[in-house]
Amino acid sequence: MTALSEQIRLIPKVDLHVHLEGTITPAMAKKIAERNGVTPAATLMSAQGDSFRWESDGTGAGSLKGFIEAYDDATKVMKKAQDYTDITYDYLKRSADEGCIYAEIGISADHGVMVGLTYTEMLDAITKGYERAHEECGIEMRMISTCVRHYGPEAALKVGKITHDNPHPLVTAFGMAGDENAHSIADFVPAYEASGLKNRTAHAGEASGPETVRQARDLLHIRRFGHMVRAIEDEKLMEELVALKAVPEVCVSSNLFLKVFPYYAAHPLRKFFDAGLKVTLGSDDPTFFDTSIGREYQVAHQHFGFTERELLKLSQNAVEEAFVDEDTRARLIERLEGYAIAA
Repeated sequence: MTALSEQIRLIPKVDLHVHLEGTITPAMAKKIAERNGVTPAATLMSAQGDSFRWESDGTGAGSLKGFIEAYDDATKVMKKAQDYTDITYDYLKRSADEGCIYAEIGISADHGVMVGLTYTEMLDAITKGYERAHEECGIEMRMISTCVRHYGPEAALKVGKITHDNPHPLVTAFGMAGDENAHSIADFVPAYEASGLKNRTAHAGEASGPETVRQARDLLHIRRFGHMVRAIEDEKLMEELVALKAVPEVCVSSNLFLKVFPYYAAHPLRKFFDAGLKVTLGSDDPTFFDTSIGREYQVAHQHFGFTERELLKLSQNAVEEAFVDEDTRARLIERLEGYAIAA
């Protein structure tokens, strides 16, 4: 991974799109596996053991199906609450070291069950990791309870209900991740309603086309979209999204790694920003895509020409649209305003 320039490192950053299990490093996965007496899947890591790998789709690109399987395989080394505490702290500490002041983490009750934890046990473990990182680094964090689309509508409804029945001050929104081509958006409306949470986001317009963005907007009543990048294929939809002041959670490295776009110049990040969308950046599953929130800001600078002022605007967009209480938002805005842009 390319080292961050000092200029980029110092810019206060916000990570609005990141999945907790997707932050686990190969080193942490090996440490947790040894602690739990578990042997990781033989196909999970490279021969050197310093990166994750998964099956190719035949073009040399990592396939979405292969990535999902690798993600689940990495989760399988986890067996205890301490494992969630450790990966939460590790991700937040690494992000804070790169200038991140706030992160919104997607958490999955389904993956908690895979580990062997109840929803509340998982929340308690994650909270411990956050509290340690917050005390040491000052980083803020909130959680988005997330259903997994390819696990099906029934499983999603259970996640919605368990979220509603176990309110937590750090769980401030409901979302949906997973394979966008599984089932339909309409199938998941009951899960969103069951959660009782008004703050909402959903993956749309990444693996599937712009129509899923339109459906997510109309059926789930959202303005924030995970990825949303393929909305660029529909000019009318783009006009509607600009009018809506839609908030795309853009994850450039993830999109390129999974060949949603073949190279930087084809990616719509700059077009989104120039069109007036409230663009934000996310690291998605950073250790699987050889990235971090700091690197996503650096990619925006190096490959899309974002100036220091424009990068700060991305952070401002994210703070303004974060699923957070107004007192915390005000404190985060103060931190942004305290950053002096170089002359």
